Amino acid sequence: MGIKEAKKIIMETFANTARRLGQSELVGYIYGALFLSGRPMSLGEIAEITGYSLSHVSSAMRVLEGVGLVQRVKKPGDRKAYFIATKNFSEWRSSAFYEKILRDIDETRENLLRALKELEHEKGSEVEEIKKKLEIALKRNEVARKLLTLIMQFRSEEELLHVLEKCSK
Repeated sequence: MGIKEAKKIIMETFANTARRLGQSELVGYIYGALFLSGRPMSLGEIAEITGYSLSHVSSAMRVLEGVGLVQRVKKPGDRKAYFIATKNFSEWRSSAFYEKILRDIDETRENLLRALKELEHEKGSEVEEIKKKLEIALKRNEVARKLLTLIMQFRSEEELLHVLEKCSK
């Protein structure tokens, strides 16, 4: 049961990641199926592997294409659309995936600043406590933005890992 269980773990890991990012678990299952397959797959094949309907798979595939995690490919002489998972770090980096995270970080910052502005003229110990928490959240938000921006500058995962290894010595 080793390989079957390993594949199940991988698929569930991608599904959980998709849920944490606010997407349907199907998005993760599809990416997992493509990641494991190593070859282009049709919508029908993906539906069969995931156990979801063709219409659900098609809708989720639009999400995955939109964020650049899958790519549509054509096979010569075949009218069907096939899909592959992008596995290369630079493909992920260049996709809208990171841009979405950056937008979320920036939106969070704007909301934290708005909340701080609302407390500008307020007094009291509760107000001061909330202000402290907001300041801490803003600092963490800035660290997250800087880290993500830094990661996006690397051309490959190997380059990123090499730099991180040098820094850790």
